[in-house]
Amino acid sequence: MKGLLIRDPLRWHDDWSAQIGRQLKVHDSTNDLFIFDDRYARDDILQVIGDVPEDLYQLFDLEEAPELDCDYQADSGRCYRRSH
Repeated sequence: MKGLLIRDPLRWHDDWSAQIGRQLKVHDSTNDLFIFDDRYARDDILQVIGDVPEDLYQLFDLEEAPELDCDYQADSGRCYRRSH
């Protein structure tokens, strides 16, 4: 899975979030993290957010994880960790 972390929520535009929601299936999320299905490659996500300045977000690989090894807990209650 891919995670898109919003690094600067103050400069992030709601329109960008809406565009992501319209064009990509969001598997899970938190307040500042979108988690995408495996079907999306990095390039698919970058194409949708193309004009967003790179310093506002970070895109990385994620995997589901047990609660004891959790980097992010999504709104669904599921835990995720960065893949290394």
